[in-house]
Amino acid sequence: MSSPPELQSEIAQNMSFEQIRYSQVWEDHRLLELGLQIQPHDDVLSICSGGCNALAMLLLEPRTVTTIDMNPAQSALLELKLAGIRMLEHEEFVCLVGAKEGFDRLRLFNRVKHQLTDSALSFWESHEEEIESGLIQTGRLERYIKSFVDDHLRELWPADLPERLFRKQPLSDQARLFREEAATPEFQERFRWYFGRDNMSSSGRDPAQFKHVEEPEVGAFFLDRFESACTQLPLHNNFYMEHFLTAQYRDLSIGPPYLRAANFSQLKRLVDRVHIHTGELEGFLYSQPDGAFSKANLSDIFEYMSDSLSHSVFHALGDRLRKGGRVAFWNLLVTRISPESARHLLQPDETLSKHLHQRDRSWFYQMFHIEEVL
Repeated sequence: MSSPPELQSEIAQNMSFEQIRYSQVWEDHRLLELGLQIQPHDDVLSICSGGCNALAMLLLEPRTVTTIDMNPAQSALLELKLAGIRMLEHEEFVCLVGAKEGFDRLRLFNRVKHQLTDSALSFWESHEEEIESGLIQTGRLERYIKSFVDDHLRELWPADLPERLFRKQPLSDQARLFREEAATPEFQERFRWYFGRDNMSSSGRDPAQFKHVEEPEVGAFFLDRFESACTQLPLHNNFYMEHFLTAQYRDLSIGPPYLRAANFSQLKRLVDRVHIHTGELEGFLYSQPDGAFSKANLSDIFEYMSDSLSHSVFHALGDRLRKGGRVAFWNLLVTRISPESARHLLQPDETLSKHLHQRDRSWFYQMFHIEEVL
């Protein structure tokens, strides 16, 4: 069944999908786990992105996890991660991903590539340099963040400051250290510029991703969110902030769940429950049987939709998802929730949403939302 015209993606017409835009997921998996409450009978629909949160939810052992992404490069990235989980040992896998060194990555790729679809194989055979550098460093956004660390942060901060910030310590001591040594006027000015709209549009994200953004001072918004995360939440064991400030994971046992050795045998057992679809969410919803999915992680997709399209997609979610299911999504720079006209289909859980947002270790987002399918 094809989607009605009003459900055709807007951003797909204005954005190039020839590169990996996100090689990691910068949305806190714990919020999804606590908010969606995934059970063995659930069939989960998830925006693919870097695949990290799809794999985190897989570890909760739902019946299926189906990823959806307009960008075939993102699907190819998850395909390669799944192939690595199937065919490699843990130490080899984390090397292929780029979280550790120790093996020839092209040789690892050659061992797993027979697991890939033709389209994914073609993509990676033309991007071997990205395999050699490690998958998690290949995204446009990840390269942009690493450039901030390499070209700016190391100039602005003492070399040992990140390590001191990440020590286990009282939150008051961490906040004082940040305010006294990190949040200098020079740092704040550089941060606002680097993560401002103009600079991010040209190098970090795509101009089409800012179409619906009305926030006049994007850099100031991000600086405020960053400073709040550094003073109101413990940095110790926060692997999102660790990778943002150091471009590495020092201890994979407390890193992204799919990279932890303790979870690897479970992932091997569950990996065939993952199904990858490349295309537009809007049309995909109506191509599936009614009630095919019970839980949905939609990342921040409403950021890139007009009011009218987002309202139509919310109605489609409430209409097509299994009754009693849940939808999770983030707001970044554009505020979106389901409209009043969809209240017979979807009900926002404002209390739970605010509670979880206060615990969000990934500092970018202005709000996290959970809505229930009635």
